[in-house]
Formats: sequence, C-alpha cells, structure tokens
Amino acid sequence: MSLRISHIRLRVQTTAGLYGTDASLGSKLTILYAPNTSGKSTLLHAFLYALGLEQMLSPKREIPLSYAMRDYVEDPSTGVRADVLESYVAVEIVNARGEHMTVRRNVVSQSDRKLVSVVEGPELSQGPGEYRRGDYFVLDPGAAQREAGFHRKLAGFLDWDLPMVKRYDGSDCPLYIETVFPLFFVEQKVGWTTIPGAIPTQFRIREVHKRAVEFLMDFDTHENELRRQDLELRAAAARTEWVKAVEAVKALATASGLRVVALPAAPAAIETDVRNAYLEVSTRDGWRRLPNRIAELAAELTALEEQHIPEVETVAEGAAAEADKLAAEIQMINAERATIFRARQTELIQQASTAQRLIQLEEDLKKNKDALKLQKFGSTLARELDPNQCPTCEQAIDDALLPQGTLDAVMSLEDNIQYIDAQRKAFKRIADRSVAIIRDLDLELVTTGEELRRQTSRLRALRSDLIAPSHAASASFIEERLRIEQHLIQLRDIDARFAEQINGLAEQVVRWASLQAETKQLPAERLSAADVVKIDALRGSIRRQLVRYGFNTFGAADLTVSEDTYRPEKEGFEIGFELSASDSIRLKWAYQLGLLDVAKVGDTNHPGLVVFDEPRQQEAASASVAGLIFEASRIASTGKQILIATSEDLESVRKFVANVDHKLIEFGGRIIDRIRDEA
Repeated sequence: MSLRISHIRLRVQTTAGLYGTDASLGSKLTILYAPNTSGKSTLLHAFLYALGLEQMLSPKREIPLSYAMRDYVEDPSTGVRADVLESYVAVEIVNARGEHMTVRRNVVSQSDRKLVSVVEGPELSQGPGEYRRGDYFVLDPGAAQREAGFHRKLAGFLDWDLPMVKRYDGSDCPLYIETVFPLFFVEQKVGWTTIPGAIPTQFRIREVHKRAVEFLMDFDTHENELRRQDLELRAAAARTEWVKAVEAVKALATASGLRVVALPAAPAAIETDVRNAYLEVSTRDGWRRLPNRIAELAAELTALEEQHIPEVETVAEGAAAEADKLAAEIQMINAERATIFRARQTELIQQASTAQRLIQLEEDLKKNKDALKLQKFGSTLARELDPNQCPTCEQAIDDALLPQGTLDAVMSLEDNIQYIDAQRKAFKRIADRSVAIIRDLDLELVTTGEELRRQTSRLRALRSDLIAPSHAASASFIEERLRIEQHLIQLRDIDARFAEQINGLAEQVVRWASLQAETKQLPAERLSAADVVKIDALRGSIRRQLVRYGFNTFGAADLTVSEDTYRPEKEGFEIGFELSASDSIRLKWAYQLGLLDVAKVGDTNHPGLVVFDEPRQQEAASASVAGLIFEASRIASTGKQILIATSEDLESVRKFVANVDHKLIEFGGRIIDRIRDEA
C-alpha cells in the first residue's frame, strides 16, 4: 500500500488578478515552514478538500479552507482586498505502482462542489499530456460504492478493499475513507486531542475507532470482529422476534380464557422444547389440555346430534331443578369475579407503589454513588446526623417513646450502597411478581367471564322451557347443542392458530441453532498470532520513541497497547488525564508514527503517509521536537512519506533538520500570493 503526495496547487482568480501557490513535496521527510496565519493549514486542508474528505474534519460539510480561497484575498503589499471570482485546489498523488493521479476540485465556481475532476497522470508536476480524464462525485450517497463515486475510485487507486461494517441500527455500510485518514493525517485544531485519532462518528459505525485501526493494521481479527458483530445483532433480533412470538401466543390464549404451558420464554435450540408446549382450557373439573377437551366436546356433540330433540313436557321437571342450581352457580361466579377484581385492583395499587419505591431507591442509589465518588476524589464535606431530624425524609422526630441520641455507628457509603442495591433488587422481584399475578388474575377474569356467559345462556334456555307449550321443542336442548358446537368451533380454531404459531417458533429454533453454531465456530482468541506480533511491534515502536522524546510522566517501559481497544495503556488502564499536556502530544507523535512503523514486521493497509500539522503543541521542548524529526526521518527512510508543517522559528527548524535526510519548503510570507506568470 502506498500513497505519496507529489504536488499541491491552489488557484484563486480575483478582481485584482490571479493568486495561488504550488508546493512540490519530497518523497521522504518534508518539512513545510510558514509563519503563523500565513495559510499553512489551508495548504494541507486543500489536500483533504481535493479528495472530498472534509467530513473527516466536521460533519457539517463545511469548506475547510480559509477566506482567501472563498471570499477575498488581501494584497500583502498594499492591503487592498480583492474579491474571489473563482478558485480551485488540485493535488497530484502517487500510488505503490508508481501511477500518478491528479485530482481537481472547485471551491468557488459555477459548477457544483461535489464534482471532482480526475486526470490519470502527473499533470501538475510534468504538465499537460495525453492522459485519461474523468469526472466523479463526492459527498453524496454512493460516493464510496458506485462506479462514478470518487471515494471508490480513490480506494481502488490505493489498493484498499474497504470492508463492510455494522452501523448502530444494524445496517451495513463501507468503512468510509474519512474514518481511516485521521490515523495518519493529524490536523491542527482537533487532530492532537485524541488517540488513535479524531475519527468522525457521524457515520454511526459501531466501534469505529477499533474498525479503523483493524483495517489500517490489516488485522486478521477484523473479519472475525465483523462476523461477531453481525452475529450479536442477529442474535439480539432473534431474541426480540422470539419474545414477540411468545407474547402473541400468550395473547391468543388469554383472549380466549386459555393458558400456555411449557413454552420457553427465551430462544431455544431444541425443537422438542417448543413442540412440547400446549394450551390448557378451564373446566368445572380444573384445567384440561386443549386437544383432550376438544375430543370430549366432540363426543358430547356427537351424542346430542344422535338424539331427537325432546319436547318441553319431557324435560320440564329436570329444567326447574337445573335452573335453580344454575342460578346459585351464577351467583357464586359473580361473587368470585368480584373477589378477583378486588384482588386485581389491590395488586395494581401494590404495583404502582412498588414502581414509586423503585424510583426512590434508584435516586438514593445515585446520590450515594455520587457521594462515594466525591469522597474518593478527596472531599471531606459530610453532613452530621441530627438526632432530631430523620436523615431520609428530613422530618423532625423529637416526639418519640425512646430518647433520641446521636447515633454512634453509621453505615459507610459502601455499605449503604450495597443495602440500597439489595432493596432495589428485592423490589424488582416484587414488581416482576406483580406482573405475573396481574396476568393470572386477568386470565381468571376472562375464564370466569366465559363460564358466566355460558351459564347465563343456559339459564335463559331452561326458563324458556318452563314457560313454553308442552309439545314445543326443548329450547334448552337446542341451546346446549348449539353452545357445544360453537365452543368446539372456537377451540378448534384456537388450536389451529396455536399450531401455526408453534410452527413459526420451530422455524426460529432452526435459525437460533444456526446462530449458535456460527458463534461456536468463531475463534476463541480475538487476535491471531500475526496480529499479536503487530501489536507488540506497535508497543515497541511507541516505547522507543517516547524515550527519545523525553516522555517523563512514567517510565516508557510501563506503557502497553490494549489488545481490545488498541489504545495505549498503563497497568491495564487506559492512559488519560494523568499525562501532562506535553507528554500527551509526545504520545500522539509516537502512536501515529508507530502505526506506520509496524509495516516493517508485516503487511498492513497503511498508505505509508503521515501528515503532522503543527506537531509542537503545548510548547513541547526543543529536544522533543528534535527527537520527533529524527524518528520521522528514520521511518521515512524506509520508503515512507512524512510531511510536517510548522511555524516554529525558522532557525530552530533548520537546526532540527540539519543532520537528517529531508526536504525543507520555506514560505516567508503568505502562501496564497500573487501569480505574475501562470506559464
């Protein structure tokens, strides 16, 4: 992999003539010197802008170039401002195969800024020729994947096979080029603030920092991590789908006064676990399996259908006795339903009370954890317990049967946190139990309601027989047969729908088993042996550099690189605020150059380019900067290009580079200056 910047050109046509600049860069270490506010960062940002990478700097897609490229140019000799009429930037780059590509993009123009013009040849360094030309687009959907997208063109030029990665919403997208460039292009404003880099997050890529480093280092684990992410997302979706299916089965049962038995609440990988589930229906003799109850009702219906419909005079005597019995049963059912309803209301009140108590416990837990955190940070402030005031509700407690004295033993914050957390867990169990109880009570209300309707209908038919003519057909007999027939139809329909739902769950069982098998096939170790070698090489390079840079917060030998996050660590903890500002910058130098240095021990996707804009942040010591120049020259000598832009004192810069192989480009004033002769 290789990317070398050969030439950068800026052109601005103004009302006062043509302005601009050209910078021809060296192939190894190039030092770009220019005074502050002279346009040095504009020259480097022109490279990013030409390649359509401004989203690396900001999600707003703002033009990352100074006013001199967008609005006006101020003549340094006269101070007169000239308005910008048109402007563009052009960059010539070279890949590992020695192929040149010249990229031009307009800044102020009648054409759209999303248009990128490409010349497949060294047009800036060698002049116009018979080169293939083409137009591409950036900053629009498809720029990274479609044939006319420039970032697809650029990836091909760099021999980058950008992987598909997971977004937070579970969808797939390419690992966009903008997420990789911050690992080797450090711009001045925010580039020095983070390690491994100020990688944009607006693309919503999961663990984008890790994915970018894995790609750049060409880790074997990259594909495994993507598979692991995909399996995790698919497993989460499968669990959600399973819960929805189970809830649908329960809803079907509850709505008809039935209950589900032996249905796994969590995804199962054994089909018989699902096939063994069944429905139960409530009868006078208790709960019966639905198929058994269907068989019983079918037998009863057959027996009734084989009988002739009797006349009222033959059933009148039994109808009166049965009517009296049913009236008593209906009264009992109503009383039972009233009891169930009161129990349900009580449980709802208990549930609301438990929910409120949980909210209070969560708040108390947060306050205690915050107090513990302040205590660990060194806070000595503490409120003494007042014997005449409750520490929880802060109400006066003077009036008591027992004397109130200052408590001698008070629970520590750690003990209090454990106690509150235990209470919270207990109340969560109570809340879960309330949900189950309310569900059971709802089922009882539905079941008793169905029984009440059946009994009431039967009672009306019996009373109809008691007042009907003696030779009339028995309404109670007809009602019973129709009732059993309708109930049988209903239960058979529920049984058929339940079978369909179980078949659907059985299909989910197959998919879940497949997911489990795929997960088992993932290697137990995240990193391969080759990956570990690269991590070790990165750690070794960083340590050596830190010694040369004068890193002194702690011993360089104590620094490691996490095999999980790929960030610098000390004793298993990520390095953060304990570093001084200057040591943070030294570590940033070492890490960025270390990523490039790793290429000597194995294949990577690093383009062999590092760009530092104003590396002497936080007034790093001169000896440290000298060490940086030395290390940059050493690494660049292996065929890499390192570009360092600085506004350091020119004489100091010359001393820094005196004994190393380099190219020094000096701008004494403003970089964007009048061009007298474009030819």
